[in-house]
Amino acid sequence: MFGLELSLLAILSGALFVGGIVKGVIALGLPMVSIAILLNFFPPLKVLGILIMPMLVTNLWQAINSGNLLKPLQRFWPMIITGVVFLVIGAQIIVIMDSAILFGFLGACVAIFSTISLVRPNMPPLKLKTEKWAGPLAGAMGGLLGGVSTIWGPPMTMYFVMLKLPKDEFVRSVGMAWFAFSIPITAAYWQNGIFSGDIIYLSLYACIPGMIGIRIGEMLRERINQEAFRKVMLVTLLFMGLNLIRRALF
Repeated sequence: MFGLELSLLAILSGALFVGGIVKGVIALGLPMVSIAILLNFFPPLKVLGILIMPMLVTNLWQAINSGNLLKPLQRFWPMIITGVVFLVIGAQIIVIMDSAILFGFLGACVAIFSTISLVRPNMPPLKLKTEKWAGPLAGAMGGLLGGVSTIWGPPMTMYFVMLKLPKDEFVRSVGMAWFAFSIPITAAYWQNGIFSGDIIYLSLYACIPGMIGIRIGEMLRERINQEAFRKVMLVTLLFMGLNLIRRALF
């Protein structure tokens, strides 16, 4: 089916299902989890192409089902616009760029930040003055990283964490921002040939296990309180940072 052996199709389905559960719980993580599994069985550019439609569909789902999007859009539009610009830049240079340095640097920052936040949970939120420049900076770093890997979440997740957003507002903000990022990367990957041919059909199929996983994850999220949500999200962010370091080294 789709030009794959049944064993590889099962691995693909399992990777998207698990990634969907993680995204359903904490609003992010589908590419990180799926890539970590799929890179052991598929070429890197093929993996990036397969993830395009699941990212677009799951982010659209979260954006639509997370409530009023105007409030986070009014607050975070500088971060989104800056991120989209750098996302397009990253997607265009992916075929020639040595991304190891970028992965290593961002991975170290994310891992250190997550560890500190877990050890010191009572750090004060960012001040409004700091938020004005920190948002675009997080967007630029996330956009560049997303363009070369489809994983734009770590820098902007750190930013959202530092704002101390409530659980529902965090999910709403992430859903809106991530969907905005999914549109240009889909167009960019189609233009440079990563998202084309049989990959499109595989990517469409991958939406099915991804959406099943995200619905299960959303039901789990309803059962956890704000503090448990914060800890789960930070632990996931820590693994995201460590995974970026691993990709830089290996």
